[in-house]
Amino acid sequence: MFKKKVLSKTAINSIVYQFRYLINDKKASDEELSWQLSNMLSNLGVKVDYIPEPPPWKKKNE
Repeated sequence: MFKKKVLSKTAINSIVYQFRYLINDKKASDEELSWQLSNMLSNLGVKVDYIPEPPPWKKKNE
């Protein structure tokens, strides 16, 4: 009925690596992480709801 997209181990590892970088080095906010994850999954062919890019002042956790 519905085909689910299967993500490879490499794709999952690259998402985790990117998230570690965003959290540890860039101190990304939850809004930024949500937007980035949406973009990563969309690029891999997984359908996701539209998430707008957060404004610059909401991109960092203080």
